[in-house]
Amino acid sequence: MTDQTAFPRTEAARVTPPRRRIPAETVAFSSLALVTLAAVGLGIPMPSPTVQIVLLGVLAGALGLPHGALDPLIARRAGLWRTPLGFAGFNAVYILVVVGVVMLWLVAPVPSLVAFLLVSALHFGSDWNADRAIWLRFLAGFGLLTVPALSHPDQVSAIYVVLAGDGGALVASVQEWLGPLAVTGLLLAALVALRHRPNESVEIVLAAVLGLATEPLVFFVLYFCALHSFRHLKAGFHDERGGGRRTALVVVVYTAVPLLTVGGFLVAFGPESLSEQILQLVFIGLAGLTVPHMMVVTYENRQRRAVRAVPRSVSGETR
Repeated sequence: MTDQTAFPRTEAARVTPPRRRIPAETVAFSSLALVTLAAVGLGIPMPSPTVQIVLLGVLAGALGLPHGALDPLIARRAGLWRTPLGFAGFNAVYILVVVGVVMLWLVAPVPSLVAFLLVSALHFGSDWNADRAIWLRFLAGFGLLTVPALSHPDQVSAIYVVLAGDGGALVASVQEWLGPLAVTGLLLAALVALRHRPNESVEIVLAAVLGLATEPLVFFVLYFCALHSFRHLKAGFHDERGGGRRTALVVVVYTAVPLLTVGGFLVAFGPESLSEQILQLVFIGLAGLTVPHMMVVTYENRQRRAVRAVPRSVSGETR
C-alpha cells in the first residue's frame, strides 16, 4: 500500500475590482433633481419667475463663478505664465476676450446667442464621456441645452428675447423643432457612459428628465450649480492640492471682482426691469467668461495629452 500525499487544492485568488465611489457632485445633483421632480409630480408650485431669476443670479455668482476663478492657476500649470509680468499679461488678455465677447453680443445679439449655445454645448457636454469623440460630447451638450425648448418653448423664447431681442424667438423655435434629436443625443450619451461610468449615465438621464419636466431656469440652476460647477471646482482644487491659501485666495478674488462689477452695474442703472437686467448679466456674462475659460481648459488638455504621448513614443523607439 503506497502512501499518497494529498495536496490541498488551491483556487486562484479572485481579484475583485475596487468599488467605485460615487462622486459627490453626482449625489448632490441626483438628490436635488429627484426632490425637484417629486415636487413637480406632487403639483407643488415652483418659485415665481422673479424669484427664479434672483436665485439664478445669486447661485450662479456664488457657486458658478468659483470654478472659472481657477483659470489663472490652470494657466500657470499649462505654462501660459510663470512670472508676475506673465500673470499680468494673462489677466489682460483674459479681460480683453471677455470684453470682446460682451461687445460682440451687444452689436450682434442673435449670432452671439447662437454661438454661445454652440460653445456651451461642447463645454457642458464634456462633463460626460470626456474621453470619447468630440461629436458625442457635443451631442450631449446640445441635448442638454435644447430639451427645455421642447417642453417649455414659450418660456425659453421669452428668455431669449430678453437676451437677444425678437430674433431670439426664432432661435427658440429652431431648438423646439430639434427637440426630438436632442433627446436622442442624450439617450445615446447615457448608453455610451453606462458601461464604464454608470454615474454619468444616471446624471444624463436625470438631466434629460429634469429639462423636460421643470421650468428652464430651475433646470439650469440645478445643473449648472449642483453638477457642472461642483465637478469642475472639485477637480480644480484636486489639481491644486497643496496650494493651500493661495488657491483659496485666487478663487475668492476672481469670484468677488465679477460680483462687485455686476453689483456696480445694477446700482448705476437702477432697479427698473431688475429681473431682465439680472438675466442679461448672468447669461451674457457667462458667455463672456465661457470663451476664455474654454480656451484655457482646452490648452491645458492639449498639454496633458502631449505629455502622456511622450512616454508612449519613447517606449516605442526603445523596442
